[in-house]
Amino acid sequence: MKSFLIKFSVLLHMLTIVSSIGWTQVPVTRIYTDHNGFFTSSTASPQVADVATHHLLAFESGGIIWSTGVNDATLTANAVTFTPQVFQAMPATVNSNNPSALIGIGRQFGGFGGGNGCAPPVVPPSGNNVSAYLTDGINGLDLSTAIFNIGGNIKYTVAGINPASIGDGVPDIIITQAGDVNGSLLDQFRFLDVSNNLVGNQIAVNFNGVPTVAQPTWKFYNIPGLACGGSTASSRNLRLLAFDFADLGITAGNYASVTQFQHQLTPNTDVAFVAYNQNSIEILPITLIDFNATLNDDVVELTWGTSSEINNEYFTIERSANANDWEEIHQQPGAGNSSDIRYYQAIDYYPLKGTSYYRLKQTDFDGESSYSHIVPVQYNVQGFIIYPNPTNNLVTVQLAELPSNGMVNIKDVLGKNLLQQKITSINTEINVNHLPKGIYYVELVDDSYKYAKKLVVQ
Repeated sequence: MKSFLIKFSVLLHMLTIVSSIGWTQVPVTRIYTDHNGFFTSSTASPQVADVATHHLLAFESGGIIWSTGVNDATLTANAVTFTPQVFQAMPATVNSNNPSALIGIGRQFGGFGGGNGCAPPVVPPSGNNVSAYLTDGINGLDLSTAIFNIGGNIKYTVAGINPASIGDGVPDIIITQAGDVNGSLLDQFRFLDVSNNLVGNQIAVNFNGVPTVAQPTWKFYNIPGLACGGSTASSRNLRLLAFDFADLGITAGNYASVTQFQHQLTPNTDVAFVAYNQNSIEILPITLIDFNATLNDDVVELTWGTSSEINNEYFTIERSANANDWEEIHQQPGAGNSSDIRYYQAIDYYPLKGTSYYRLKQTDFDGESSYSHIVPVQYNVQGFIIYPNPTNNLVTVQLAELPSNGMVNIKDVLGKNLLQQKITSINTEINVNHLPKGIYYVELVDDSYKYAKKLVVQ
């Protein structure tokens, strides 16, 4: 899948970029966006754009215009000749170390009353979720939200690289620099393996030497308090760079070991997004350690773990009787962004008889989703089911069929009978809120059998 907007093979003659081996490249020289319906600006004559929203529709480099897939129809309607591609913002985990970091949003977002942009008052759309400003908008390619003076580093999880895209002249990765820069500081870009070892070459970029392609306007909010007016609302210089995998030393011999792309930021780095070409690279929003489904008494316990999460909004447990038709049985929030190992658990209190199948669905903040492997579970019903378990109020005794003379007994661990109730339905509800917290046994008795199951009252 093609990653990050423009490849450095096509861009190779204007801008000097410092690296361990030394080389030059051409930056993005023109952009096309949806500001006021349609907007274009070039390095030859950078235009000011007083924006509310500002999505990247296409960019030009080396004389070729590449679309991003955000809205090709608008490009066609405005007589832009382009080569179609599909780009997506890389889901990012931001580790910032600069107390002067700011959130920037388009100056006209929610209106603008002059000065520092605090009138009329408006709340930044993603609050203090810093990483979300790198992936918002259509395909995550909103140029009117960014993080400024961020420092630290941003890591992007790489699931796989398409080897055919290495050095093919089509853009793989694009980097944005949305504000003022310090010419003495260098942003670092590199690919890493699973042990955080360098794969290929590390590139150091001095954005002060990259030509400005446009000048969008901003208003600023302090992190984490979101106090408005961290800096005077005004325009900033927007610069874009593009990479081919080959520019970072990725080859047919080492691409398979890549698991991360890392951007080491300076205290002056300002990022709107880092984008990838979906034909060049596959990016996963989570790194799943495992997903298991285990039958325990009459319930199925579902457990999973992640070693990283990027813009992960929530998980969904889906169940199927045939591994083709799926139903949602549980949903719970994800961690958003995390680089720590996290463990999750869910319980299916009503497992299907016979063989059922479970899978985990992950959904990120922009609605994109992915699935885990499928896990089968065999459940042979014996006697009855009780749910919920544990409980602190009501418990339901569920039977496959109504017995002729059935009774339910609630007993303590010593076998003392505490409650008895006649079965009059295949779903019999029993109130246990008067019982102290502890372990009990639910006993089902009729003329021909007796079954008992453990119940936890909490």
